[in-house]
Amino acid sequence: MAEAGGVRSFAALRAALARPGLWSAVWLAQCLLALAPAVLFANWLAPELANRVAPYALFADLGSAFRTDHREKLNQIDASIGQLGALLVVAAVVLGAFTAGAWLSAFLAPQRTRGATALAAGGARFFGRFLRLVLLTGLLLALWTWLVQGPAWNQLVLRGLAGVPVGDFERLETLRNEDTALLLKQLREGLYALGVALVLVWGDFTRTRLALFDTRSASWAGLQSAGLLARHPLRALRPVLVLFLIEALIVLGLGLGAARIEAGLGSLGHVIALFLLAQLALLWRILLRGARYHAIVGVTRELATPPAAPDPWEAARPVPRPWTR
Repeated sequence: MAEAGGVRSFAALRAALARPGLWSAVWLAQCLLALAPAVLFANWLAPELANRVAPYALFADLGSAFRTDHREKLNQIDASIGQLGALLVVAAVVLGAFTAGAWLSAFLAPQRTRGATALAAGGARFFGRFLRLVLLTGLLLALWTWLVQGPAWNQLVLRGLAGVPVGDFERLETLRNEDTALLLKQLREGLYALGVALVLVWGDFTRTRLALFDTRSASWAGLQSAGLLARHPLRALRPVLVLFLIEALIVLGLGLGAARIEAGLGSLGHVIALFLLAQLALLWRILLRGARYHAIVGVTRELATPPAAPDPWEAARPVPRPWTR
């Protein structure tokens, strides 16, 4: 009998929490990535404020006067941070492929992943396969963007069904009915968000299948994962949806708290509180990502048909203890 989605989700969250060495290492790596643009901006800002502005005068906001006087330099630093941000996105994708292997190895071979070396080995074991899957995921997202945000949507839906004139695809006010224009915008954005979410979840299922059965082909594993999701959408997606709702509620609550602090920002204590809330939100997202992998491992073991090859993780599973009197 299949476990309820909520039970499996909370069990997965406990399993992720039980690996503090792993989630703290992931948190530290992501903090180091975020530190680079912060240091770049701080190094520029410090000499601009030194001996020119009264202490704490621009504590909560740089102010319109400062931004006007330094608009050219601010544009330059924004451009530099933007270029650095593109590199950091690539680094974050690579880090995500590595940490996914570490999470899955920790759950599939708990007796072999009790040290930093073992966790690093787990991340390296599937790194190449997961990077290939990243490329495949990017292609699927690009295709979905073309379908929903590009020419396909414009020609088939806006022109074919709604009758929007050619060249006015971004001017839905040409429609006589304002409700129809609003509905079309909401439908497009909703479909796009749903498609992106499904592609990302499909990627998690494909990574899990690659690791669980230790197969090599990302495309074949992706087709099998798509088939599993199509055959058992509710059973497969239920624990993922529960974890998403938990994540959304926690991040929303922390965001509301941060907004209240920021509205009255005026002391170093407020800045420290904002920093702690941001790190707490980051930690929860990391934990819930690990929990998602744990839940998907359980779902895949339950619903997927294993290949004829021997189980690659059988020797790594803990041996059940015999009953004693």
